[in-house]
Amino acid sequence: MRAWLTRWGRRYGALMRNAWLVDLQYRAAIVLWVLWGVVEPAVALGIWWAIARAGPVGGYDRTDFARYFFALTLVNQLTLAWDSWYLDRWIREGELNFRLARPLHPAHEAVADNLAYKARTGAILLVVWLLVALVWPTVRLPVAPARWALTALAVVIAAAMRFFISFTTGLLAFWTTRATSIMELHAGLSLFLAGRIAPLALLPPAVASAAGYFWFPYMLAFPVDVLTGAAHGTATIVHGFVGQLVWLGLWIGMWWVAWRRGIKRYGAVGG
Repeated sequence: MRAWLTRWGRRYGALMRNAWLVDLQYRAAIVLWVLWGVVEPAVALGIWWAIARAGPVGGYDRTDFARYFFALTLVNQLTLAWDSWYLDRWIREGELNFRLARPLHPAHEAVADNLAYKARTGAILLVVWLLVALVWPTVRLPVAPARWALTALAVVIAAAMRFFISFTTGLLAFWTTRATSIMELHAGLSLFLAGRIAPLALLPPAVASAAGYFWFPYMLAFPVDVLTGAAHGTATIVHGFVGQLVWLGLWIGMWWVAWRRGIKRYGAVGG
C-alpha cells in the first residue's frame, strides 16, 4: 500500500507541477475567472441585501445572506469543474490522441489540473474572507471543528461530483458536435436549482421540491448550508451526505459507460 501511494503521489506531483507551469502562462485569464466567480455571488448578495432592508425574507436576514453568499463563493471555487470544455476540444480536434498514448488515463491529468488550480485560488479566497471578517463581523463563522470537518467532507464529495458531471458531459463530444452547449445548459439550471442566485429555501415550493430530485442541491447548496450552519439536525445532514454519495456513484457509472462506448467510436486525426 505504501509503495502504491508513493508511486501515485509522484505521478500526481508531476502532473500538478505541469498544471502549475501551464497556468502561469494564463495568469490574466485565471484572474478573470476568479473575479467572475466572485462577481456573481456579490451581485446576488447586493440584490438580497437590498430586499432584506425592511426585514427578514423567508427567515433570512442580512447577516444570513452575507454568510450564505460568502460561503457560496468559497465552496463554488473549491468544487468548480470545467473539464467538459477541454474534452470537447480534445475530442473534436484530435488532442486526445497523444493523451491516449500515455500510461495514465486522461482523467488523471484533468484531476491534477483541478487540484492545482483550486489549491491556489481557493487559498486566495479563504484569505480574502478572513481579511474581510476582521473588519466586517457579519461574515464571521463560529469556530466549530465538527462543522468544518463536515464541510470539508461535503466539499470533497461535491467537487468529485461536479468533476464527473463535467467530464461525462464533455465525453458527449464523441456523439455531438458541441458538448459544451449541454454544459452551458447545465450551468444555467444550476443558477436556480443549486442555490447560486438564492438559497433554495427562498425558491417557489414547486421549484425547491423539483430540485430535490436532482443532483444540483448536493453539489453546491448542501455544502454551503453545512458551512453556514443552515443544515440543522443529524437527519438533515445524513440525508445530504447520502444524496451526495448516491449521485456521485451514478455519475461515476455514467462516466464509465460514456468513456467505454465513446472511445470505441473515436477517430479524430490531429493533436
